[in-house]
Amino acid sequence: MPAELLNGDGSVNQGSAGGGPSYWQYTLAGTGRETYVPKFFYFGSRYQQVEVMPASAGGPLPTVEALSTTMVHANSAVAGRFNSSNELFNRTWQLVRYAQRSNMMSVMTDCPHREKLGWLEEDYLNGPALRYNFDMAPLFAKVMNDMADSQLEDGMVPGVAPEYTKFGEGDANPFRSSPEWGSAFVQVAWQQYQFNGDLGLLRRHYEGMKRYVAYLTSKSDGHIIDFGLGDWFDIGPGEPGFGKLTPRALTGTATYFANAQILATTAGLLGNKADAEKYRKLMEEIRVAFNAKFFNEAAKSYATGSQTSNAMALALGLVAPQHKVAVLDAIVKDVQGRGNALTSGDVGYRYLLRALADGGRSDVIFAMNNQSDKPGYGYQLKRGATSLTEAWDANPGPSQNHFMLGQINEWFYHDLAGIQAAGPGFAEIAIRPAFLPDIQRVNATFVSPYGEIGSHWERKNSRLSLAVTVPGNTSAVVYLPVKSVSGVTEGGKALRDVAGVRVLGVKDGVAVLRVGSGRYLFGVN
Repeated sequence: MPAELLNGDGSVNQGSAGGGPSYWQYTLAGTGRETYVPKFFYFGSRYQQVEVMPASAGGPLPTVEALSTTMVHANSAVAGRFNSSNELFNRTWQLVRYAQRSNMMSVMTDCPHREKLGWLEEDYLNGPALRYNFDMAPLFAKVMNDMADSQLEDGMVPGVAPEYTKFGEGDANPFRSSPEWGSAFVQVAWQQYQFNGDLGLLRRHYEGMKRYVAYLTSKSDGHIIDFGLGDWFDIGPGEPGFGKLTPRALTGTATYFANAQILATTAGLLGNKADAEKYRKLMEEIRVAFNAKFFNEAAKSYATGSQTSNAMALALGLVAPQHKVAVLDAIVKDVQGRGNALTSGDVGYRYLLRALADGGRSDVIFAMNNQSDKPGYGYQLKRGATSLTEAWDANPGPSQNHFMLGQINEWFYHDLAGIQAAGPGFAEIAIRPAFLPDIQRVNATFVSPYGEIGSHWERKNSRLSLAVTVPGNTSAVVYLPVKSVSGVTEGGKALRDVAGVRVLGVKDGVAVLRVGSGRYLFGVN
């Protein structure tokens, strides 16, 4: 009997996995040693309970000599590794990675027991976090086909694909149609291009992507999208579920804008000038409607002022340039005013991380996640979680193996290690680590289509070193925290004596260097 939790008496509790009963049953032949392996079925668990029943004629109980479990998952190759001087972050990376891998089947499932459904929002909101850890290109190409096959005549893409479970007819049920879920059809193809440099999915599914955005337009009121699940499982009053702190119209409309932006860029890449202009116009119309509806000029904040409200607007480029600093400050004020606690849910958390990191406030992300007394990753680990749980507070009701809140792994690679794509498929690379004072060491590698990229930085006394690996047929721009390059070395030599390293400039305490393929060891006083 598989389960994720235990009762007080030590017996298994299947409540978090759907309530049960779930079990395997095997009748012994009684002719000697026997081995049983379940086939064509899997069930996620942390514990296994074995009960042996006596033969009907009485007699001694059989003896169980050994019990072993096997982790089953799609064979997506490992792409990335991360390690740092912060042990909580190392454990968090493993926590998320385990949930990712144990939900990696023919689709990315929500959980490996209760539903095993391909809920789509996870595929792009966690897309970069997945892609930094694993080579997801083959599996996501298949998932795109699933979405195309599931798309309805009116353009709607259901929240689950393949749609083995149908939540009603039409699109009235938010579990069947929610803009943040169906938009995976647009977003996954775009992320495939960003990570792999392959236009194939965008080209193949372009017409279907257009049909989905047209569907959203048909459901809008003046380009405001007000239906769906919202910021699922955010931290608000009552039990987790539908978004509580952020209007669903904000998350839906912001996602609609992001889709239009992707289509405008994709049309340009595919040489369709008319469509490019059409979707640029749509973008601007959505931007105007969004700000008219949600921006509070006096407060310099969006809608309710929740972390998700402000972060989605800022991260997706909906904020006017003159208000960006104020909106970022509002996010920081909210987080710090809660004792560095997060409130964003499934939809908003990635945008919270991106808004803070892109705004140079990875220190706030550090403070949010370097603790275990408030709901979050450390909180889950402190309560014995071995894989990422469905709810931030690891409460025993929902699943104990869900990857939907695992966006932090993107931050580990993209920001702490600074491994970033400066061009499609990492043909151009940026190495721009967040050299946080409370972290002494970060080491990460990522296998791009061109080969392995490496970033390893370490602080010892007053000396900072950064080791960089740039694969063949690529180049990289490296960012170092110095006011002058006079104190920067590569391989122990002054930069002026090193061939292949070009200084692009120094601005705001950051030196920018361009390097070609190879291995480099920079030193900074």
